[in-house]
Amino acid sequence: MKKLSKLLLALSFVLSITSSAFAVTVASWGGAYTESQKLGYGDPTAKKLGIEINWVDYSGGLSEIKAQKEAGAITWDIIDLFAFDTINGCDEGLFVKFDFDKDFPAAPDGTPASEDFFTGMPSECAVGNILYSWNYAFDTRAFGGKEPKTIKISLTLKNSLEKEQSTKVL
Repeated sequence: MKKLSKLLLALSFVLSITSSAFAVTVASWGGAYTESQKLGYGDPTAKKLGIEINWVDYSGGLSEIKAQKEAGAITWDIIDLFAFDTINGCDEGLFVKFDFDKDFPAAPDGTPASEDFFTGMPSECAVGNILYSWNYAFDTRAFGGKEPKTIKISLTLKNSLEKEQSTKVL
């Protein structure tokens, strides 16, 4: 009877978790950036897991996160942070530390999660998922056939370009 009671208790717990409404709140930077996250992986994940994802705008820094923690009213589950805020917040105990190989599944080929991320993590409290780059372009017509070969040349006046031509790049 004792085993049956434990089994029924465990079963009812599992059923209550899987049938209850569950939502995740993600804090990100707003605008087109958040919309790209929502459409790119938020909506597909919500559909696959059958959960609701609420998106809120976040203006950066740690003050809002500290206020939530100090008030005992944490409302954000996932936060898109700069690496330095992740490091500082982790050092201050604001975030959960991950054991990447225990908290995340291995890749389909068996590679442990800690070896399968596309880059090193800035701290034990972060899992990176955004890649970005800065790209520079210029109008070749602005240089009269003397286009810069590197960005350094484009942004300095210590080259053969006239000041007027150089400021057209900026």
